[in-house]
Amino acid sequence: MFKKMQKQINRNRNRVPGGEVSSTRIMVLAIFFLVGFLLIGIKLFLVQVVEHTKYKNIARNHLEHQREIPAQRGTIWDRHHQTLAVDLIHFSLGVRPRLVQDVGKTARLLSRILDISYQKLLSRMKKQSPFVYVAHRLSPEKANEIRKLRLKGVVLEKRFSRYYPMKEIGAQVVGYCDFDNQAGAGLELKYDELLRGKPGKSIFLRDALGNQIPNLDFPTSDPINGMSLETTIDLVYQSILEEELKATVLSHKALSGSAVLLDPRTGEVLAMANYPGYDPNRYNQFPVDHYRNRAITDVYEPGSTFKMVTLAVALEAYALNLDKKIVNCENGKYRLGRKVISDHQPFKYLTARQAFERSSNIGIIKLAQKFSPLVFFRYARDFGFGTMTGIDLPAEASGILHTPDQYSKYSLSYMSIGYEVAATPLQIAAAYGAIANQGILMQPFVVRRILDDTGQPMKEQQPVIIRRVVKAETAEKMKEVLVGVVEHGTGHTAYLEGVKIAGKTGTAQKLDEATGSYTSNRHVAYFAGFFPADKPRFVLVVVVNSPRRGYYGSQVAAPAFKDIVERIIGLPGNSTPTEIEQAGVQWASTQQFLVPLEGMGIKTAQNILESRDLRYEIIGNGNIVYKQEPAAYSEVTEKTKVKLFTEGNVKSTGKRMPKLKGLTLREALQVLNTQDLTVKVEGSGIVYKQYPAPGTPISSKIEIKLVCKPS
Repeated sequence: MFKKMQKQINRNRNRVPGGEVSSTRIMVLAIFFLVGFLLIGIKLFLVQVVEHTKYKNIARNHLEHQREIPAQRGTIWDRHHQTLAVDLIHFSLGVRPRLVQDVGKTARLLSRILDISYQKLLSRMKKQSPFVYVAHRLSPEKANEIRKLRLKGVVLEKRFSRYYPMKEIGAQVVGYCDFDNQAGAGLELKYDELLRGKPGKSIFLRDALGNQIPNLDFPTSDPINGMSLETTIDLVYQSILEEELKATVLSHKALSGSAVLLDPRTGEVLAMANYPGYDPNRYNQFPVDHYRNRAITDVYEPGSTFKMVTLAVALEAYALNLDKKIVNCENGKYRLGRKVISDHQPFKYLTARQAFERSSNIGIIKLAQKFSPLVFFRYARDFGFGTMTGIDLPAEASGILHTPDQYSKYSLSYMSIGYEVAATPLQIAAAYGAIANQGILMQPFVVRRILDDTGQPMKEQQPVIIRRVVKAETAEKMKEVLVGVVEHGTGHTAYLEGVKIAGKTGTAQKLDEATGSYTSNRHVAYFAGFFPADKPRFVLVVVVNSPRRGYYGSQVAAPAFKDIVERIIGLPGNSTPTEIEQAGVQWASTQQFLVPLEGMGIKTAQNILESRDLRYEIIGNGNIVYKQEPAAYSEVTEKTKVKLFTEGNVKSTGKRMPKLKGLTLREALQVLNTQDLTVKVEGSGIVYKQYPAPGTPISSKIEIKLVCKPS
């Protein structure tokens, strides 16, 4: 039976058209499905085994989010711990529109706190973006108000912004940070890596709706706050230089100006001023060239200030006798090749000393004509010309000092009077500092201590001796001649009764880049010197670029030099020199003087006193110091107790003490009456002493003291 059925099936199969083809199709489909399953298996193996980590990370990234925790940037102080730059905490407010439960209510509550219109907030919150910022730079107080509302979808982000409480004062030295706290210039840029610290991070989960899910198992790292800088800058000196420089530039209708104040014994930069300046809090509102620290970036031919180098070479290398060497100054006209060299007034015969004191170009050229070019170049280089000083500020220029193989027939003559050489104001200051420091050139520096975020010193900058330039005897002779310049030479406009000043005027014609020749209507006016000359504590250089109302150094720069010296010497404590321990070039003074605190916020005053280990007592409950005892610049010890007088609702005027010295008492009182200040007067006539010093911040309750003498 079975065999019959099998035969019938075979007969039927043979009758089906395409039976063999159908069998082939089945085979192809079977192979296709087999390969498909094999590929799927391989893919599953790759995903689940080989690339397991990759896909795990992708899945985690959809859920996990990382947030950067900003680090606080370090503070920058002056030498007395008065704040020059500091980070302030602020908050940015953002909204996740999808998570806001009641948009209208949220906008209404926020508008009351933010002082932003309800409609404006509402339109921002209705945007389709997953996240939108609605306000920036919120104070911690406003952030706390918002936080207490516990609004869904509202995010507060902690941030830091840079604040410069002294505004324009010292701006080109300190530099600035932009609105993202990125360094842009000055110390901020030079020490950015130390100042900025290292941000931390936190990791958290978000669900499908974007809600944050806390997970304590995820690692977090705290931010490492930046280190702080204690500078060599003295804020009082800095204010004096900036005020006098600005007055000089404006009164002589000049393009710009720079002034540098150094301690020649250590190389510390006590003040470095430039005009025009800028406020780093509003840096983007000023021309970019106002950011430039012209004292280290701008180079000019130094003119007669460079004659100091020429005379030092003559004394050191050629044993010049200042009083026996007689020079024929050709009655003020001397042909040098195709050009005629002129003196500012005709001289016939002068001693070498007289030629220098009276700044005779012809006399100095004739002294230099006997020099070896190589010897002259070596001394000029040793004084620091043609090389960067190495100051810890960015963008320093090296100046120009050609090598002897580049000299023309007349280069030595022109260089001897300050042409065919170019220098920054700082280079000139450092060179004069070498003469003031017994022939030893010091490296200028601005940061003397680096401190961690707890205030502990991490590094202290020691003074660096670059080299001995000339013998101490030569330096003493140069001091003597430079004093003569001020007492009975071209620098007499810098003369100040009771203070021995050593210095040199300079007037250089500027090169017209279009014609390649010197122009007779554009000049640079200089005065470079140091004081007190017998025991120099300060080197000061004043440079005024392109003055249009007078142009000689004696007319423009020397009077400014005198005014600055008069104000600095007039400060308590500056009548007694501070000694230096020569073995380690270290400060050895045990004196400590109380800095001006009047007009400051009480917290700032407390910080300053605590940093100097001084005890204090606060009288009153105000937020501004309007009086201090002892007075500013009084000598204090560890036993001194400083009294800070405050009063509720006393507010800073936002102004600074004006310069009153030299005014009649009537004029001074007229100035002060406009500022609603209390004035105590001693004597009558002309104001010759004032307290506080010019530039000191003043509050509405501060007492002014004026000491007058008959005119």
